[in-house]
Amino acid sequence: MTATDTALTGLAQGWCALSLLHSRIETHIERALQSGHDLSVREYSLLDVLSRQHDGEGGHLQMKQVADAVVLSQSAT
Repeated sequence: MTATDTALTGLAQGWCALSLLHSRIETHIERALQSGHDLSVREYSLLDVLSRQHDGEGGHLQMKQVADAVVLSQSAT
């Protein structure tokens, strides 16, 4: 195994650990939002993005910007 292989293996293991941690956190948040407010994480994220709009310059988002912010397609948004 070369140094490059070792580095890539370390990066892959780090990525897997981060992905697992993210999934666990999201599941915990999803349960809390569902039980407390009957919302999904995506619904909460959408409401958060929309709540930050304002009347000033650049304050109103286009549908594509909203969809990009919540990582959904425009039709799903």
